[in-house]
Amino acid sequence: MGLPIASTPDSTGYQRREFMVVKIPVVEDVDDRWHQREERIDQALRADGLGSVLGWGDSLGEPTRRGRRRVAFTRVDIDISDIAAGRALLQAALPAIGVPPGTEIHYSIARVRFADIYAPPEWLLERPQDQGVNRP
Repeated sequence: MGLPIASTPDSTGYQRREFMVVKIPVVEDVDDRWHQREERIDQALRADGLGSVLGWGDSLGEPTRRGRRRVAFTRVDIDISDIAAGRALLQAALPAIGVPPGTEIHYSIARVRFADIYAPPEWLLERPQDQGVNRP
């Protein structure tokens, strides 16, 4: 019997891992134009040997009455080796780097999607997600 696909490298030699997403709401008059938060998230993940930031991007919100859409949040895609350890690290690191309330950590457990939501001073944990940014 062979090893499960998730623990064996593919033809490129890359070891498949888990996927998480951090959604950081854009707050008016709070400027992170150099995207330092993403860099600090990446540094924290790498320092603990848990993973790295794959990339990030701004996502638009719902259209206004005039049909315009403003940037609603920044999405940070993360390659992670351990969901539980990654959640714990992010729950500590994100408030320390100044993310606003409503920041979400999206992840899957047994192909079921969840989000932890920052509601200072704590996190609302394992909120089921019917639809979301984290796909199985």
